[in-house]
Amino acid sequence: MRLVACLIVALAFFAALEKPIKKHATFFYIATIIISILSVMAPKKGLPFVVDYLVKNVLTRGTLAGALFILVMVASVCPQVKMRGLLLRTRGEMAIIAALFTLTHNIAYGQYYFVKLFTNISELDTVRIFAAVLSLIMIILLIPLTITSFMVIRRKMNPKKWKSLQKLSYVFYGLLFVHIALIFSVSILNGHLDTLIDLTVYAFIYIIYLILRAKKHKKQRVLSIVFAIAVCTIYTSLAVFGFRAARNYEAEDKEEETTVSSETSLSSEITYKDGIYEGSATGYSGKMTVSVTISDGEITEIKILDTGDDEEYLIDARDVIPEIIEKQSTEVDTISGATHSSKGIIRAVGKALESAK
Repeated sequence: MRLVACLIVALAFFAALEKPIKKHATFFYIATIIISILSVMAPKKGLPFVVDYLVKNVLTRGTLAGALFILVMVASVCPQVKMRGLLLRTRGEMAIIAALFTLTHNIAYGQYYFVKLFTNISELDTVRIFAAVLSLIMIILLIPLTITSFMVIRRKMNPKKWKSLQKLSYVFYGLLFVHIALIFSVSILNGHLDTLIDLTVYAFIYIIYLILRAKKHKKQRVLSIVFAIAVCTIYTSLAVFGFRAARNYEAEDKEEETTVSSETSLSSEITYKDGIYEGSATGYSGKMTVSVTISDGEITEIKILDTGDDEEYLIDARDVIPEIIEKQSTEVDTISGATHSSKGIIRAVGKALESAK
């Protein structure tokens, strides 16, 4: 639902500040660049909750940029006359601001995934390789589209050539949906249906857009319908496999609850053998593997050995580790904002402790 909130806020922002944005666009571009840079440089921990949420979930993840691109995309087919007028009048500035906000997303994630793509591709799974490649293609497309959106450049171009170049934006929008579906598929296929809800919003918007476009542009009707079917197919496939994974995830949850309950009731009788033990469980984006060190019958150290989860979640999720050590038990609360990653750590520690009995 973050996307819906971003769409509403963006619409309200451009409606309220349409004249200043048109008259002093450069100031808004500079402000966007500053916000992007500050978001990338922001400390990973210690920020006020609201600021931390906006940086991690709205700016860094590209949700705001995606919302702005969607508004630019639907501008020409929007059925509401006043809204269509607003979007058409401001979509040039909106597209530039959206492109500048993608700096946050591309730098935040690119410094890991782009580097791995070119230096150690074996550390990335197939989905992330495709997602990274698509990101690079989208950046290449975005550069000329953004540059030619500046009025000072657009005025110097031949109108027909400008329109022809802008057709690349449709390729960009299509790749954007595929990129989002790939990224979301990692957690959806691990049984996290909250991510499926996010993808549902994107799929719904794209399908409605393609239907409206098919009605308005008869020459492109067949192409629009084909793309709408493709979006439906991608979404339906992920939903089917996601629900199956969710059932397995719930079963794992019940098993963990039973184990924890048993450990709690017999806590005084449990003794752990000294040594280093490993355990694995499902995190947010895949398998989470930890090592647990037992010394004198107590948990003394917990290390995360391997995980597919992004660092932005792990930074907060790691807070469960000192709690587990302090309580000498996996009966601890998950971390808000990193629920699945912290739950993955707790479960993996639980599996390791089973080996230590």
